[in-house]
Amino acid sequence: MACLWEIGRSFRAMNTDIRLAVCAPTARLGEASRAADEVQELFGRAEATLSRFIPDSELSRLNKSAGYPFRASPMLFEAVATSMQAARLSDGIFDPTILPCLVAAGYGNSFERLTARPCKTPLPAANRRNWNDIGLDPRTSTIYVPFGASLDLGGIAKGWTVDRAAERLSSFPGFAVDAGGDIVVGGVQADGQPWTIGVADPFSETDDLMVIELTRGAVCTSSTLRRRWTVGEVTHHHIVDPRTGRSTDSGVVAATVTAENAARAETIAKVAIILGDKEGMEFIRAQSGVEGLLVLEGNCLSSSPGFKGRCHAD
Repeated sequence: MACLWEIGRSFRAMNTDIRLAVCAPTARLGEASRAADEVQELFGRAEATLSRFIPDSELSRLNKSAGYPFRASPMLFEAVATSMQAARLSDGIFDPTILPCLVAAGYGNSFERLTARPCKTPLPAANRRNWNDIGLDPRTSTIYVPFGASLDLGGIAKGWTVDRAAERLSSFPGFAVDAGGDIVVGGVQADGQPWTIGVADPFSETDDLMVIELTRGAVCTSSTLRRRWTVGEVTHHHIVDPRTGRSTDSGVVAATVTAENAARAETIAKVAIILGDKEGMEFIRAQSGVEGLLVLEGNCLSSSPGFKGRCHAD
């Protein structure tokens, strides 16, 4: 293999820190630098289109149009369609229509702007509009959100964007895109070695539980311990069980999943957390090409048979 050099970028978008690396031979360094710039621009466009926290984003305009067909851009239509696929995959355990529940719990603003405020009572699940009520018409690129419903694409929008970034970088000998724990890699590092990815310890700000090595695919981690807020004596987090309309309390505090793409890995990780240890691991093991690690309360670990990692100290 020709000598490789690494082009890197670090920036903030979609309410998280983004890091990317592109490995290329000397003759392609200019091309790699332009590709990295395009990926950074992609994340900026995705945030402007898919964020619920930006009042004039296309997603916010879609939510305001509830009750009427909305003609969507290709980016919004594909991201919403991906969220519908995730809902079908999980039989509704992943549900992008949980935004009213998040707002009722006090998560109406981006996390760094949250302030304590009284919570509203979540609408009973039986009376709440859900993903089955969303209409997509690919012939006209229109999305229908019924009155009383609204979408939060959240983590799946981030995973979807990471996947689009990976597509742009796939022609290079090596690349890695990390968007706050949603990671996709391809090929090798500049030294010819596989990409090494630390699986974060949810109980520590600085430590990893283990390290995994990949040359292709996605690794996504979700946790109930990172985005938390307290109102009165009640602590909430951002992973909502659509069956109850409340923050899940399944006993699983974090899930790391490997899959062929980030949108799928992100979905499965969140579903596993909501379902809990036994059902969550059964769900992971039922998915083709997927492996997972669950961290339980008390820092106990549960993993699928093919989840390969080595202790960080090794």
